[in-house]
Amino acid sequence: MQVEDLVRQMRRSHLIAVIRALSSVEAQAKAERALAAGVEVLEIAWTTPNSDDVIRSLQQEAAIVGAGTVLTAEAAERAINAGAEFLFAPNFSREVLALTQSRQVVYIPGVLTPRDVADAIAAGLTLLKLFPAASGGISHFKALREPFPGLEWIPTGGVTWDTIDQWLDHGAVGVGMGSALFDHADLAGAVNHLRNARQ
Repeated sequence: MQVEDLVRQMRRSHLIAVIRALSSVEAQAKAERALAAGVEVLEIAWTTPNSDDVIRSLQQEAAIVGAGTVLTAEAAERAINAGAEFLFAPNFSREVLALTQSRQVVYIPGVLTPRDVADAIAAGLTLLKLFPAASGGISHFKALREPFPGLEWIPTGGVTWDTIDQWLDHGAVGVGMGSALFDHADLAGAVNHLRNARQ
């Protein structure tokens, strides 16, 4: 998968389900619920026990599956070997970047400050994760985007159903949503409404 492929998918579905759980069984159940609701991109947090097994188990599903909270090259290697099509992280790591480049896997590091963004740009990255998005909110996102044109953004961390439209209206190609995603009583209806409304 190339960056352009993931961006194209984000512009269509706008949503990444961030799966973080205390067990692989719980993670699998969350992933299946998200898939049944129509979510097409899943991020399995590496902090989840046996997350590589969860990623492997989802390979036959009609979804794009990646790994999140990937902090080290060793974790990145394991995630890629399990079949992860992209890697998310809360920070930028040159070691992880080098590995993903050699394996041709999309790497999306987390950024929060202008220095973070500048470092990512210098490394040749164009798709970034604003994290934690809720810390600065929409105003911080707007201020950060203006001096760095030409980037694609996926805010993650504190995004809710009440704020998702604001992030998208202000230039995000998609958002990552974790616990708030599953709080919706009609998850399938919410996912379908989001996709249709944005189109």
